Amino acid sequence: MPVDTIFIEEFVGAVMGIASATSLAFARLPSGLLLALVGSVTPVVVAAQDSIIIDIAPPAAKPSAIKWWEAGAVVGGGLLTMAVVDGPVQEWSSNPDHYHQAEDDLANAFQLFGAPAVVYPVSAGIILVGLVAKKPALFHSGLRIGASVLLAGVVTEGAKLTFGRLRPDDTNDVWDYQPFSGNGSLWSGHTALAFSFATSVSQEIHRTWVTVGLYTIATGTAWSRVYENEHWVSDVLIGAAVGITSAELATGHWTIFGLRAPIPLATPNGLGVMWHGTF
Repeated sequence: MPVDTIFIEEFVGAVMGIASATSLAFARLPSGLLLALVGSVTPVVVAAQDSIIIDIAPPAAKPSAIKWWEAGAVVGGGLLTMAVVDGPVQEWSSNPDHYHQAEDDLANAFQLFGAPAVVYPVSAGIILVGLVAKKPALFHSGLRIGASVLLAGVVTEGAKLTFGRLRPDDTNDVWDYQPFSGNGSLWSGHTALAFSFATSVSQEIHRTWVTVGLYTIATGTAWSRVYENEHWVSDVLIGAAVGITSAELATGHWTIFGLRAPIPLATPNGLGVMWHGTF
C-alpha cells in the first residue's frame, strides 16, 4: 500500500475518532475554555520533542503575497452584500413560515463542523494522536491544522469585539454597529473555523473528493448560520474569506506584509513564536 494512502487512512481515522469522542464531551463548554484546553496540550508536546524548533509549517518555496486589491475586493464585496443582500435575506430568515424540521436538523448538523466545541478539540486531538502513536506526519499535520484554526479563532474574536455588529435576530438595521458592546455578528466564527479547518485539512490530504466534501460541509455551516438567523449573509462571506486566509497564512502558502508562516520554538522551559519575512 502506498505511503500516502496509509497516511490518509491514519489521518481520516484519527479525525473521525476524535470528532465523535469530542462533539458530545465538549458541546457545552464556552469557547474561551476550549482555547485553554487546546493550549493545555503544549506541555505534552514540548516534553516529547527532541528539537528546539517544531517544524510546524515549512513555508512554500514561492508563497503568494496577498495584494492590496485582493483585500480591498473582500472588503468591497462585504459592503456591497451588506447594502444589497443582507436586508432581504434577513426578512426571509426571520419569517417562521420557512422553517421545516428536516432543514432545522440539517442546519444543526452543519453547525457542528464550525463549532469551537468540535474544531478545537479535534485539532488538538490530531496532535496528541500523532504524538502518542509516534506518527510524525500526523503530528505535524495536526500542528498545521491547529495553527490554522487558532489563528482564525483569535482574529475572529478580536473582530467581533471591535465591530460589535448586532445579529439579525436582534435588529433589522444592517448597519447597526456598537463597537466593544459584546455584540458579535461580524463576522461568523462558525464559518471562519469551518473554512479554516476545511482548507488546512484539504492541504494535508491532497485529494479532490476530500476538498470538495470539506468545502461543501463548510458551505453548509455558513448556510446554517444564516438559516438560523444568527448571522447576516455578509457575516458568513467575510468569515469564509477569513477562514481560508488564516489557513493559507498559517501553513505558509500565502504571506501578508512580507511575513511568512510563524515557526513555534519549543524548549522544556516554555514556548515562543518566530516570525520571518522580507520587506
